Amino acid sequence: MAAPSAIPTFRRRRVRARPRALRAAIALAATLILSGCRAGTPPPAFPPGAQVLQLAALDDVPTLDPAAGYDVDSWMFEQMLFDTLIRYSDSGVDLVPDLAISWAASPDATVFTFHLRRDARFTNGRVVTSADFKFAIERVLDPKTRSKGMEYYRGIAGAADFVAGRAQALAGIETPDPWTIVFRLTAPDPIFPHKLAMPFAAAVPHEVVARYGDDFSRHVVGSGPFMLRQWIGGQRIVLVRNPGYFVKGRPRLDAVVEAIGVNEDLQWLRFEAGAIDLSAIPPAVFPYVVKTPRLNALTMRIVTMTTRYLGMNCRMAPFTDVRVRRAMNYAVDKRKLVAVINGRGIPANGVLPPSLPGYDSTLTGYPYDPARARALLEQAGYPHGFSATLWMPADQTMMILGQSVQQDLALVGVDLRLKPVAFAPFLEAIRQPQTVPLFFSGWEADFPDPANFLEVLLARSQWGANNDSWFYDPRFDTLLAQAAPVADPARRYAIYREAQRIAVADAPWVFLYFPVTWEIRQPWMHGLVLNPMRPARLDTVWLSPHPGAK
Repeated sequence: MAAPSAIPTFRRRRVRARPRALRAAIALAATLILSGCRAGTPPPAFPPGAQVLQLAALDDVPTLDPAAGYDVDSWMFEQMLFDTLIRYSDSGVDLVPDLAISWAASPDATVFTFHLRRDARFTNGRVVTSADFKFAIERVLDPKTRSKGMEYYRGIAGAADFVAGRAQALAGIETPDPWTIVFRLTAPDPIFPHKLAMPFAAAVPHEVVARYGDDFSRHVVGSGPFMLRQWIGGQRIVLVRNPGYFVKGRPRLDAVVEAIGVNEDLQWLRFEAGAIDLSAIPPAVFPYVVKTPRLNALTMRIVTMTTRYLGMNCRMAPFTDVRVRRAMNYAVDKRKLVAVINGRGIPANGVLPPSLPGYDSTLTGYPYDPARARALLEQAGYPHGFSATLWMPADQTMMILGQSVQQDLALVGVDLRLKPVAFAPFLEAIRQPQTVPLFFSGWEADFPDPANFLEVLLARSQWGANNDSWFYDPRFDTLLAQAAPVADPARRYAIYREAQRIAVADAPWVFLYFPVTWEIRQPWMHGLVLNPMRPARLDTVWLSPHPGAK
C-alpha cells in the first residue's frame, strides 16, 4: 500500500534546559493530558486491576470495515476485530493458520483448498463458516462496495462476470460444506494465499452487513480477539476483550484504548507521565532516548518492508532521457538523507527492501557521485542543468527532506522547486499523465513478494493506477510475466532479481532509503513483537502492575 505520507519530523533541539515560557506551556499541556478532556462522551469505566492498554495517535481511524480499509491505521484495528483464513507470523513472511486449520494447492497453483476450524464464532454468537469468507470476497469484488482490494481477487474464476453483473455469485469459490472453501483461478498464482491473508478477505457476517450497509464500519462484528466498544470520532476508539475468542487465554488484555488527535510531541509527554504504554519517538528527543540507557533499553526497532523514492515521470522531459534519470540518482546523497532522519533508515540500492524475500544484496545501486551526475547531464544535452518541480505531501519532514535533495541537485546545476500538496490531491495528481514531473513517494508491502513492488509499481498495466512514474520497458514486463506463475521460490526470485536490475538501470526512481521503525514501550508492557509488514498484533500483549495502574 502507499506508505503513510507523514514521516516523523526531525528537528534537533535541546531536551533539557527549556525556556521558562516553554516549560510552563508544556506543564499546562501535561496537566490537560493527564486530566483528560472534560467535554464529549466519557470513556468506558473498567474495574480495578483491568488490563487496559493505553495508546495515542494523531489521526482518526479511517474505517473498521475490512472491505474498505487500505491503510496502516485501519489494518491495525481490523486485525484485532476480524479473522482471515491464514495470517502472517511475527516474521512478516511465513503464513500460519488463523481460521483455517490446513490448506493445500494444486500442482499448477490454480486451485486452493482450505479447511476451517469449527469453534470460531462471531461476537454475535453465530459460528463462522466457509460461506462467510465467500461473502466477504464477493463483497470486495462488488463494484458498489468500492473496495481497493478488488484487484487482488480478479484472478478467481468467474470474477469478470460477477464484477460486470452478469453473475449473481462468484463461480470460482466453492463451499462444499461449512468447513471447506475452494478457490479456482483462471491462471496460476502461487502467491494467492498471501492475498487471502490481507484484511480484505476477513470473514464478515452477511446479516450484520445487510442490516447496517455502508455504516457497517461503525457497527462491526467479527470473530477476532477484540470487540468494538466505543468509537468517538476525533476523540477515542475502545476495543474490549472478546470472551469467546477461539484461542484460549487470548487476548491477555481486557481492553485497548486509543486517544485520537495526539501528535508525536504530546504522545511523548503522555509517555513520560506514564499515561500511555507505547509511543513513537519524536525527532527532538530521539538522540536523548538512544543515549540514555534506561530509555534505550525500552526501545524496539525493525526494518520495514517499505521503500522511499523520488518518482520521475518517464513521459515528461527531461526525465524521458535515462541519462538524466541516472544523473539524478548519482546526485542525491542518500546517506545524508538518512542522517537527516536520525539514522532511521537504510540507503536504498534498488526497489526491494532488505526484509523482503528476494532482496538482492549484491545490487550496488547508485553511490553518491556528483561528478558523474554532471557528466551524464552534459551527455544528455543539459550542461548547465535544468529546472524541475518536486511534488511532495505537505508535511514538515517532507519539506526538510526535500530541501536536502534540493541542495544536492543544486551542486549539479538542477534548480529544484518544492511543491508541498495535501496528501489526497497529491495522490490524484501523480496518477494523471503529463502532470507531475517529479514526486516524493513510498510503498509499504501488502504481501512479502517482489511482485507487490515490481509489478504493482512499475508494470505497464499499472499506468494510471500505481505506476506513477509511467515507466515501461518491454524486457521488464516480459520478466514479470515469466515470474508470475512460478511457484519455486529460488526460480521466482531469480527472475525478479533480473527484472529489478533492469528497473534500476532504467532508473524511473531516485532510490532513497528503506525506513526503520522505532517504538518505545513502558517497562510494564510485555509481549509486543514488531512486524516488518503489518501493525503489531496486540492479543499477546500483557501489562504487569505499575504506578499508574488502578
